[in-house]
Amino acid sequence: MKIFFALALSLVFVACGGKHQAVNPDWKNTPEFFSVLVSEPYVLNLDDVTDDFGTVDVFRNWLTSYLDTSFSSYTNVKRSVKMVPDESFEVIGVALNDEVLKIPMPLVEKIEGLNGIVVSMHPLRFWREKSSCSRGGCIGDKHLYFVVAYSIVRVEDRQILAYGITHGGDSFTFAMTKGNWESVLDKVVMNIIEKTPLKK
Repeated sequence: MKIFFALALSLVFVACGGKHQAVNPDWKNTPEFFSVLVSEPYVLNLDDVTDDFGTVDVFRNWLTSYLDTSFSSYTNVKRSVKMVPDESFEVIGVALNDEVLKIPMPLVEKIEGLNGIVVSMHPLRFWREKSSCSRGGCIGDKHLYFVVAYSIVRVEDRQILAYGITHGGDSFTFAMTKGNWESVLDKVVMNIIEKTPLKK
């Protein structure tokens, strides 16, 4: 279990994409390359994984591959996507709108060859819920949700360029499919990229 603690930031950030996201206004330059680090996902109901992907290993491989595809929809910047252990991140507290958000910071000493701009996504949480419907029934009353804390950091000086907590949801009527997983990932990636120099 990681220990969370508060860290005071001297930078002034502007809120965007809702009160739980911020971008450093001094970040103006688009990098030539960036890295995406994700921790192993937590899925509340593992049957959802096996039903749609067969095995957990297949799901992990699909997740990193589709994240790369999703990022390519919102940025022209070249990138790599890699799944790393939880221990590759330090979770810190940052202030935003009178709240303290817990966000991941990459531990450079634990990841070989890490430099430049790094997007860290940790923890990744997926869960499914069923909505309460009226007597008249409802369409798409089941939902898949995905929430993640993230940071965008320049690792050479640990400068935080953007950070936040964001989520995506998608509804379905009968069985969940890969399309639902893709939809929630797309929404989260779009929110992370929005209003940053990485955006197309």
